[in-house]
Amino acid sequence: MRSIILSVIVLGLSACATPQVAEMSQSPQMTIAPKQITWHDGHFQADETVLIVPKEEVFALSDALKEQLMREEIQALSNISKTRYLLDLVYTKDSAAFAYNYKETTTAKTTWENKRGNCISLTILAYSIGRALKLPIVMQEVDIPVQFDRRGNLDFLSSHVNAMIMQKDFWFEREGENRGYLIVDFEPQTMILHRGRALSDEEILSRFYNNIGAEYLAKQQKNAAYAYFKAAILRAPNNSLAYSNLAELYLQTGLYHQAEEIITHALNINKNDVIVMRNMQKLLQSQNRLTEAATFTQRIEASNAENPHYWLGLGIQAVKNQEYTSAIKYLERARKMAIGFADIHRYLAEAYLKTGNMTGAKSEISQLIDLVPDHPKSILLRNKFAVR
Repeated sequence: MRSIILSVIVLGLSACATPQVAEMSQSPQMTIAPKQITWHDGHFQADETVLIVPKEEVFALSDALKEQLMREEIQALSNISKTRYLLDLVYTKDSAAFAYNYKETTTAKTTWENKRGNCISLTILAYSIGRALKLPIVMQEVDIPVQFDRRGNLDFLSSHVNAMIMQKDFWFEREGENRGYLIVDFEPQTMILHRGRALSDEEILSRFYNNIGAEYLAKQQKNAAYAYFKAAILRAPNNSLAYSNLAELYLQTGLYHQAEEIITHALNINKNDVIVMRNMQKLLQSQNRLTEAATFTQRIEASNAENPHYWLGLGIQAVKNQEYTSAIKYLERARKMAIGFADIHRYLAEAYLKTGNMTGAKSEISQLIDLVPDHPKSILLRNKFAVR
């Protein structure tokens, strides 16, 4: 996703990244029926070299891995033992060479064979292994702080998915807790433990297609991008990120009316989606429709004020900028709103340390260790500061 015209719109990749657009021509205000969307196939030529990856291929495992998982002694294991086996496969024994690759979205088979992938690719692999083991596993979408990754002329917005294995007897000895589920997460920069929104296979497939569409858009292969965004929306008409990315494509193709139509449709699906509201705000501002844009500014500010992920995101950015006093203000506000967010304690501990507040830092480290005792960051901090 690089070297595309800078846009007024922030676009989204499910599970780990997204694009942004600059000055647009003036376009008149439009109204559409809430549940109607018009396709514009005539503006995009079908590319015979680009085929939509079939659903079966997205989730399919390699023959060798499938044979390994289907062995009688493996299938006979308890769910807890199968879970340990899955974790050995994706985290330890056979995954020592696994690399996190945010640039490429791949099928389960390709991810396994290449030993690399972004979070949606790695999560689809874990999900497919879990299904082969007949585990009660789901993929879920989880809220994370809104953060942008600058690549070339584009800003990428990260969203996130992971896998969750449901098992009432999961007991976390170090935490003294029978939580009933285990999170399998591959994002190297987060410490996500909480439950999110379970996705159906169609919704997973939609997010997979949306990612590939965004990757094509970054390479300016607009016909292929259109095909994949359309496939994503047809699979899951509630995927707001796919509508946002399709609007970006329309803007870059000069289809300004159509872009606004798509963003309006996304808002009809979820009027409280902050990313979609932000896209509409920026589009209106680019057309000097400031009164309309101000309405969205107010709605966004009201939503952010009550969203711990917003304040956590500001805190993380302030830590990265070494603005530790501001970071503490933002992160303490997030802490008041949310319980069980490991990242709040992680970054607040760092900010306290940098400002000389050792008592506060040790308290946050202790809470972090309670939440995620076996995370490498927790182990490092426990050993460094001799905190339980």
